[in-house]
Amino acid sequence: MMPYGTAAEAEAALGRSMTWAEALWFRYSAGMPDLWLTWHVSLVYLVLYALVPLPVMVIQKLAPGYALRHKLQPGVPEPSPVSTYVEYIRDSRGVTLAALGPFPLIYSIAFKLFGVRTGLPLPSVWETATHLVVYSLVEDYTSYWLHRFLHTRWGYEKIHRVHHEKTAPSGFAAAYATGTELSLYLTTLFLGPAIVPSHVTTHWLLFSIRIMEAFDTHSGYHFPFSLARFIPFYGGAEFHDYHHYAGEKTRSNFSSVFTYCDYIYGTNKGYMYHKRSLAELKTKEAEHSGKED
Repeated sequence: MMPYGTAAEAEAALGRSMTWAEALWFRYSAGMPDLWLTWHVSLVYLVLYALVPLPVMVIQKLAPGYALRHKLQPGVPEPSPVSTYVEYIRDSRGVTLAALGPFPLIYSIAFKLFGVRTGLPLPSVWETATHLVVYSLVEDYTSYWLHRFLHTRWGYEKIHRVHHEKTAPSGFAAAYATGTELSLYLTTLFLGPAIVPSHVTTHWLLFSIRIMEAFDTHSGYHFPFSLARFIPFYGGAEFHDYHHYAGEKTRSNFSSVFTYCDYIYGTNKGYMYHKRSLAELKTKEAEHSGKED
């Protein structure tokens, strides 16, 4: 809750006029308790998990032939989008209850300890971008090593095995995991703000980006418009799908967003060999087809 009763008091404290974004934020949050404000992370989760899968579901439904051409594991049958969605709702009840209950409370307490701001001023575009880069690098690095731990014998059997039941994942598989695994990964989201505190809106943005990325990398499709084709070092669905395809024994592709850790530590070799083998096979098939013609 902000310590200002009116917009004039807020501007007097700032020593300047509020921007349009700050005025909007003031009207929305000035009288709102901080606990309820940080509870908005549940709203971010619920809205994005309802909306982000829709584009791929629409393509699957309206253009199944086009979708199949860009499916990373075309030999694996895909249930209908509706049945997949229903299955996801059934399997994610525990995650949804956690998002509505204990997680926002922990989130609020943690942010109080870290000094994350909820009032004015709002961060500038440059500050927000800088924080997002720092948070992404911290999360990428820590989640990489966490993922490698989850592929030890103990980590896999006790925690990670459930997630790998989906060997040809869809976007909904992003949250198909034990509560322990999801909690461990959530700690990597907290580390950045703990090191470099920011405004709560910056972390909402990071959380939103991370949810969209998780759906993308688990989508099972590599379309011409996929972000991995345009963003350097972003693995995308093609990179992570191989990790699920290889399964328990894989020692490749542990990165969550950007692939620099796999490159630095040499854990992309199996994936690179797989890509070369597929390219050679396609070349041979093309040559054989040309000779028959």
